[in-house]
Amino acid sequence: MTAPPMGTQPANVQDPPLSVKDWLITLVVLSIPLIGLIFLLYWALSNSSNVNRKNYCIAAIIYQIALFVLILLIFIILLSFGVVSGMMGEYGPMYEGTLL
Repeated sequence: MTAPPMGTQPANVQDPPLSVKDWLITLVVLSIPLIGLIFLLYWALSNSSNVNRKNYCIAAIIYQIALFVLILLIFIILLSFGVVSGMMGEYGPMYEGTLL
């Protein structure tokens, strides 16, 4: 039998499920602004962390990136509406009496 590659866990080793206390500690640590981000990245990228916590941290990172992109798109759309309305406000008197 060959050994697994370095840095990976053997396939037959299973992590025990996290207890309620472990999940509460995880949520409290992740709620601290800068330290939470560091731990989120550490637990998501570490091979030695519990697989349940690792999957949760990966999902949290994907969720936060998707939310950031969505908010950025909404901001860009609202900003473009503001620029267009500002231009129409500046040049609006020029179009009075026309069908535009």
